[in-house]
Amino acid sequence: MTNRIIKTLIFNKQIRLYLINNTELIDEIMQINECSNKVAKTALANSITIASLLSATLKGNQRLSANLIMSNPKSKIHTDADAHGNIRGYVNNYLLSQDQYRTVKQLIGLKGSIRMIKGVDMNQFTGITDMPYQNLDKDFSHYFKQSDQTDTLFKTDIEWEEDNTIKYSYGLYAQLLPNSSKNLLDIVEGKFDMLLPILRNLHYCTEKEIKNLLTQYFASVEIIGYSSAQFFCGCSKVMFYGLLHSIDKSELKEYVQSGTPIKSTCNICGRNYYFNTDEIKPYLQERSN
Repeated sequence: MTNRIIKTLIFNKQIRLYLINNTELIDEIMQINECSNKVAKTALANSITIASLLSATLKGNQRLSANLIMSNPKSKIHTDADAHGNIRGYVNNYLLSQDQYRTVKQLIGLKGSIRMIKGVDMNQFTGITDMPYQNLDKDFSHYFKQSDQTDTLFKTDIEWEEDNTIKYSYGLYAQLLPNSSKNLLDIVEGKFDMLLPILRNLHYCTEKEIKNLLTQYFASVEIIGYSSAQFFCGCSKVMFYGLLHSIDKSELKEYVQSGTPIKSTCNICGRNYYFNTDEIKPYLQERSN
């Protein structure tokens, strides 16, 4: 199973620990987003990894959406997950056009915020927190501490190929269960680098191998299940043909004369759809009749 999430309990059921290697998922979403800026790619990838891990905590028809608004409010990242492991995410067009940021910390800035919506249909909870650490892992952990009063740890990481494509993407989610020792999360965080061989090879490890490896670092490891994470969005090019009806005749004519395609972006997954001049001409002819 690719992009699988391993769900465990450790330290005598005091901590819920989930592990993921979602390299294929991240690579697919990056190609959809046409994102070339490494800093924006890193922020998006780590946000999607966190959303993927959180999908394993959802039940039934629950959904979870997270909107990250940077200090420059025009710059946004959106992720969406459901209980079936369907994941979507994108960087908005404005942020895609920016190249002045050299680190994710600079990208977030001093006034970033996380807005998260969780629930089903009309029964939803919305929480909003700031991003005081300018660090996605710590700021999402901060969100759960503030909104749910639950001690939570996220650790995500990416390894890059020389051409700035994704080599590995992985992460962990650890949450303290009631009446547990708070210092246990610090132990998990301190062992993250030691867990990298497990995370890199998560696709190929058997349950016994994973349990044996985790037992080297944590007491009383119990594997309680698995979840999948995959890209899914119900959008299609056909859904966006209505856009051509809404464009003024003079604008359509300009597109045809210049040979410029019309670009339309799904505001759920960030996928771009292009309409070439041959596809635009029939709509222009309709306006002329």
